[in-house]
Amino acid sequence: MHTKTIGGLALVVALALTLVLLSGCAESSEPRALEGASMNGTLIKEAAGEFMPFGVTVAQAGDPIGIDFRGVLSEGTLRAQLLDESGKSVWYEEASAPGSFAFNVTLHPPAGRYQLGLAWDGPVNVRYGLIWRPYPVAVPRVTPLALVGGAGMLAVALGFVLYALGRRLSWRYLLWGALAWTVTVACKFAWAIPTNAPIERALMGALPSVVAAPVFFVYIGALTGIFEVGISYLALRYTALGRAPWGAALAFGIGFGAVEAALLGLSSLGTVLAAMIGPSMLPAGYVERIAVANSLLAGIAPVWERFFVVWIHVFSSVLLFHAVAVRQPRWFWLAFAYKTAVDTVAAAGQGLIASSLGGMWMIEGLVALFGLAGWLGTRWLRERYGAPAPAPAAHT
Repeated sequence: MHTKTIGGLALVVALALTLVLLSGCAESSEPRALEGASMNGTLIKEAAGEFMPFGVTVAQAGDPIGIDFRGVLSEGTLRAQLLDESGKSVWYEEASAPGSFAFNVTLHPPAGRYQLGLAWDGPVNVRYGLIWRPYPVAVPRVTPLALVGGAGMLAVALGFVLYALGRRLSWRYLLWGALAWTVTVACKFAWAIPTNAPIERALMGALPSVVAAPVFFVYIGALTGIFEVGISYLALRYTALGRAPWGAALAFGIGFGAVEAALLGLSSLGTVLAAMIGPSMLPAGYVERIAVANSLLAGIAPVWERFFVVWIHVFSSVLLFHAVAVRQPRWFWLAFAYKTAVDTVAAAGQGLIASSLGGMWMIEGLVALFGLAGWLGTRWLRERYGAPAPAPAAHT
């Protein structure tokens, strides 16, 4: 497959964006307002006790209360219970056998105020999820259509790798690119996991939310620039790895993006298969999020995204190789700014508008624009790779 073929495919897919956006917005509908409450986690106790965090008000006799209680019990017994104002149990379900459990009921109790929570009679070790709504709790069934996203991401990764091998690009640099992604992303997460939440809280406490949120999104984007771009550049700049011909640089970028697509695809497939085979082992709310991919438009979104993100990685990588070849740091800073901008937009989308199908496709449209810029930038750089920019003509 020639580069022009892949690029042409990118243009065709991008031209379809308008239709996809329109159809996505047309098919999306306002979700039911979130009512009730939920919790999930791991409970490990050595003695009997109870935890009754939810207050439930039934305005009129017969009004429904939907309850979903599920999890995996390792030791002891655990029950979900609904108590009236006097503390008397009006309903309970108990998990007592080791293994997965799932209870889903709709109650119609008399009017009044109730408490809902958990109780255990001795040592217990359980992973659980408890959710209630003032209507029946429907746990959607995850269908095979939800596998499209994971399988498609794997296909994107395989397609780029086959292109690289078919063009006889360096397989060693494919592996170096995959290793670079693994190391840089591991370093980024090692920093982000303990620090992101405190930094976000500090920003929200020190600044108005309309200022703090954008600053935090830029911070998230900058982590990608610092770790994925910065560490890669240092490795290329100070080792012989950075002195490479165009084909090797291109292979490095493909390896960097393809391994991400492959791992995300495998993770998606594993999660969906778990939801299809053993939904009782997952909290109800988690199954609902997975079931969103039962929609084809939602299912193809990650495939679309990975295709363009690989081009983002490719362009950023060849910019770094070019920076090393011509010894001009400005190309590094261009890669840094480019990837920082991409992940700033992605972070903002996740935080602001990606909760609906239309909002999700708005973000995917922006990702496509960045990806097309990466494809065009890669084609532009191919003709100039390794050659310093000509000095400006002297004026007499």
